[in-house]
Amino acid sequence: MDDERSIIPDAAIAIVDGAIVDLGPDADVVARWGATEVIDAAGAPVHPGLVEAHLHCSYQLFRGALPDQLQEEDAFREFEGHFYRAVDDEDEHASAVIAALEMIRHGTTAFLEPGTVLEVEAAATAAELVGIRAVLADSFIWDDPEGLAMGKNAHPERNTSMIPRAASDRASVRSRLGRMAVRQSPPGSLVTGHVAVLGLGTASTELMIEAKRVADDAGVVLNFHQSYSPGDTARDHQRLGAHPIVALRDLGVVDRSTTMAHVNHVSDAEFHALVESGATVAWAPAASMMWGHGSTLDGRHAELHRAGASVALGSDSPNWSNSLDLFRQASLAVLTARESHRDRTYLVAEDGFAMATRGGARAAGISDRAGSIEIGKRADLVVHSLRRPELLPLTDPVRNLVYSAGSSTVDTVVIEGRVVLRGGMFPHLDEEALLRRASERSVGLLRRMGYTVGPNDLGRRV
Repeated sequence: MDDERSIIPDAAIAIVDGAIVDLGPDADVVARWGATEVIDAAGAPVHPGLVEAHLHCSYQLFRGALPDQLQEEDAFREFEGHFYRAVDDEDEHASAVIAALEMIRHGTTAFLEPGTVLEVEAAATAAELVGIRAVLADSFIWDDPEGLAMGKNAHPERNTSMIPRAASDRASVRSRLGRMAVRQSPPGSLVTGHVAVLGLGTASTELMIEAKRVADDAGVVLNFHQSYSPGDTARDHQRLGAHPIVALRDLGVVDRSTTMAHVNHVSDAEFHALVESGATVAWAPAASMMWGHGSTLDGRHAELHRAGASVALGSDSPNWSNSLDLFRQASLAVLTARESHRDRTYLVAEDGFAMATRGGARAAGISDRAGSIEIGKRADLVVHSLRRPELLPLTDPVRNLVYSAGSSTVDTVVIEGRVVLRGGMFPHLDEEALLRRASERSVGLLRRMGYTVGPNDLGRRV
């Protein structure tokens, strides 16, 4: 998938030292190269690895723990605050490992983490163990933690957003800011860095400007949550004295090297600022739907994409989208856009696929190496299988993948030229042991939190 969204039938890809060195008709490429290893797709689709543009990879150990009747205010104030007091480095490593395993099984080969792992090296070593590309950031860059409640201050006495291991005083924040930004390893390395500010009303204007300067100096993206709920959007409007994204654009914080997660609430002025600035929006449709925020009904993500803005897709976390499947996000993005605009043509399958590949690569600042199959880029590839009915008949591969098969037909995944998934199995890992370890860590973590998982309250049903 290049600038022209090309599809090459009966093609071959040559890989040398982790890089794509040739691409074209099968017979031509085979004649030019003597392969030491051949992966035969047997006519099934092969496409660039998907790039996850917004994922909290340390939350896997409490997937499904939050009941459906829990209000989001309480999830932020009570549950997540206690989680960050109880979680340890081993928990974060185990969580990041199973997140990586799940993503690869769904055809994702790279992810952008928004600076919410307390011990960043836990996520880094997990990514390297599994073999996924990770773009990580310094932990909790913020100087106003009360903002974690997204402006919802109905019960300030219950606020637990202060996190002892993520101090918010200026000296502590400055000591953390920029450590990961300089982690720009040579080709062949899976883990690189960027700058993330938590956002959601947790950062002063001065901190946002300083973080952007650090990101620009390092040549990496600045990433933050923005305009997720009406509460944090209103808080930012009050603090900045203007529409938040317009104000941040005018301050030099929002430009082509900026990625903002969610952006569910956008004024007309902000819409134009996003298009003109070239900033990327990481849309998480299932996360909005899970909590009833209405971004798929009232949000302007599809409209932004049609206007030429950069839009990527994110799964958010195991209790916001719950599934780390970007094919699911792509399908939801396309179908909800059609539904809300009452227009079958408003977005098409290729739009969703582009958001999940090229859009994600741009969001993560790795467009030079990922997001498309092109000579010179790194070999991050997904090979599907025709041994599943949901992909057949193979009339149009893009439509069949986005609307029908999705990740269910992912068979083999190559990252940095290395086969990390073959025939649905991880050849270099004891997956069963890793999954068992994560389950055991989850039990211990929830016990330390004093949290008992219970069923939904069905009394609200009519």
